Amino acid sequence: MPRLWRLTRNRYGRAVYDALARRGITATEMIEYVADLEDAPAADGGSRRSAYAVETCDPSTVAPLEAPVEELQSDELVVAALEDGRPRGYLFCSVDATHEIHPLERELHFEGAYIRRVFVDPDHRNRGIATALVGETCRLARERGAERATALVALDNGPSRALFERRGFDPRRRRRYVRVGPLSHRSVRPS
Repeated sequence: MPRLWRLTRNRYGRAVYDALARRGITATEMIEYVADLEDAPAADGGSRRSAYAVETCDPSTVAPLEAPVEELQSDELVVAALEDGRPRGYLFCSVDATHEIHPLERELHFEGAYIRRVFVDPDHRNRGIATALVGETCRLARERGAERATALVALDNGPSRALFERRGFDPRRRRRYVRVGPLSHRSVRPS
């Protein structure tokens, strides 16, 4: 697919999506990525040395990045990349939990780890931070008894898709949802 994410992953694309959703029109396609945590690569993400510490933290630590911590579940982890104590990226992770997936307008239960909300400050991207965040989160999830990890990524989010594929996640399913007013259609198919 051409770099569609560049057209849709900006404030203008988001404004159009939100305006249509307010009028009862929405459509999304998400790829469900799954990794067996026993086979996951080491948490360091490679041999490159980093100035970032990746660790679990209190939700308030990632507040400067405007993280949506109000949506955290009670036992969900916040994993952050810190540089001299300042957050440069974060993600959320739960184990054996049910989440409301807003773009799909449905709840899904995830056995094992569910990784979501991966974010890196734009000034610190392309430095291996997201790779390190996912790697450390997989390690932490294994410690909590998870045998696999899952992430849902929008079809148009090329950078996140590449991240999970580099970390050894396999695309297993495509989840599609379309709603126009009271009419809706859902489909799930192998990827």
